[in-house]
Amino acid sequence: MNSIKKIIKQKAFETSFGIFLFYRVRVIREKLALILFSDLRYIEYNYKKRFSRDINLKNPKAYTEKLQWLKLFYRNNDMPICCDKYAVRDYLAQRGYEHILHDLIGIYKNAKKIDFESLPNSFVAKATHGSSWNLICIDKTSLNWKIWVKIMNSWMKLNLYVFGREWNYKNVPPQIIVEKFINQSPLIDYKFMCFNGEPKYLQINNEYKGKHYVDFYNINWEKEDFTYKIYTKSDRTIEKPLQFDEMFRLAQEISKPFPFARIDFYNVDNKIIFGEITFFPGGGLLPLIPIENKYDELLGTLLDLPEPNHNLELYNKINN
Repeated sequence: MNSIKKIIKQKAFETSFGIFLFYRVRVIREKLALILFSDLRYIEYNYKKRFSRDINLKNPKAYTEKLQWLKLFYRNNDMPICCDKYAVRDYLAQRGYEHILHDLIGIYKNAKKIDFESLPNSFVAKATHGSSWNLICIDKTSLNWKIWVKIMNSWMKLNLYVFGREWNYKNVPPQIIVEKFINQSPLIDYKFMCFNGEPKYLQINNEYKGKHYVDFYNINWEKEDFTYKIYTKSDRTIEKPLQFDEMFRLAQEISKPFPFARIDFYNVDNKIIFGEITFFPGGGLLPLIPIENKYDELLGTLLDLPEPNHNLELYNKINN
């Protein structure tokens, strides 16, 4: 069934009109999901579906279990700000990190308000309140702008909270942010996985010979054996970026207030560019492979959970 869904999505994303229809259908699916599933039921159901085991919320050990625990029982008022791709800019600027922010072209509540003619030939547009709701435009002369306006306005009707129950996205105002295109190929995305304010591993998204790979490295820049089940590891070792130590320092500082945070950067022409902050990568529902090596449990040992400060009635019910 999952393979069929994957094929349908791939086919839909082959055309701009297919993308538009995909998001229109998703609006309906979101409404049904909210009616049918509470947060707890959704998490329990999807965890068992992804991992073929019941989630342990009473005494979570695995990394993925602890991320679900944080969704249900922990709140930090800065998390909705930091996952908002526009609001996070002011959050970082106020803390002295304005120099790592990427060039902003505009922010819009309605895609119809974007002056397409004034945009550069290459640009990136993305929803501030979502994940992977992006338009990466390399040549706007080949873009069906009318369809993409409809697609982007479809994003405005979506709420990422519904699928994954990442509470921090629930009330993020839907907007479209347009940024300057980063003209580097291949563009490598360095994602620092920070546990209780300490970077421990990097997820590195990279392109090689036309294919997309996701590799993991430890902080000593040693390649690890694991990756997420939905991705493929490369068979090469990526060169350590020139400004790795500075990226490490920034990730450490920015992640300090949070039990877990993934801090993403690019390193282009000796300049560090901030990507985003993610608190629940893949909704915290991505199995790590090879499963038999128990990397989920290994990463779980690195995350110390805080005291619960939300949903305490449910927390006490589960723990009694």
